[in-house]
Amino acid sequence: MPGRVVEVLSRGTGLSRERGFMAIHQPEKETAKIPLSDIAVLIVGSGVNLSTNLLLALHEQGAMVVVSGSNFHPASVFWPMGEHTFHCKRLDLQINASLPLQKRIWQKIVQRKISSQAEVLQALHDKDNGLKAFATRVRSGDPDNLEAQAARRYWQTLMGTDFRRRTDPTETTDPNTLLNYGYAILRASMARAISASGLHPALGVHHKNQSNVFRLVDDLMEPYRPFVDYKVAQWRKHDEKPELTPETKRQLAAILDIDLCNHAGENSPLSVTMLQVAQSFCTSLEQGTPTLSYPKSILPSTRLL
Repeated sequence: MPGRVVEVLSRGTGLSRERGFMAIHQPEKETAKIPLSDIAVLIVGSGVNLSTNLLLALHEQGAMVVVSGSNFHPASVFWPMGEHTFHCKRLDLQINASLPLQKRIWQKIVQRKISSQAEVLQALHDKDNGLKAFATRVRSGDPDNLEAQAARRYWQTLMGTDFRRRTDPTETTDPNTLLNYGYAILRASMARAISASGLHPALGVHHKNQSNVFRLVDDLMEPYRPFVDYKVAQWRKHDEKPELTPETKRQLAAILDIDLCNHAGENSPLSVTMLQVAQSFCTSLEQGTPTLSYPKSILPSTRLL
């Protein structure tokens, strides 16, 4: 499951398959090669040319291919719909999941997300601003919309009262640009975990947008978002306007390999804990109980980022 996040954004770059490698062709430069088995996520931008042979090879490896838009949100995601022993069985379970079970699963997700936000605030500001208490009050389906109430407190404390969470920033120094890029990394990794578990990404438990074919991905990744927030907030403590640069992109891409304390109390790379969450979601559907194996802590085990 662990692997590298590879980003190729330079216009005119060609990507192809050469035996067991992805070859990167650029004008007047020597061809670079990366083992296909090392790639977990490939992010490409406008003007990059990919061969169909490469796409098929990445599909066979279970890798995600993300086409990045101008706002660093995924404009398109190629999801590896490989065969899985229990795919049909789990598809039936997803389709037939009862509404009460879906609501209880969403309750667990929101509780974990708010608890993660509280953990980030405590680590950076020595106070959780009441979010731990919010997490305990979340009911099945979150009818009180405590997720949104907690978000307002969270962002004002974390980023300042002038901050507004936006998905369409226009400047590379806007913290939303950094957040969007980090979330795209998380989204691709969670999609890969869902595919590996034989689940269908469009059948979510809460997100209902009809144009979103990754609703389950967006459901299950919610508690991981504060990890990216933590990283970006750390940068802002040292630089008022950190910018999305090749170096900050590299560091955001590397978060998938950082160890978290998993549900069993052991250190596991973030990408591996996502696979554990996806598999526990399968167990929840099979047993009819909301059991989700999120990490015990959303912060890195060493807290050395």
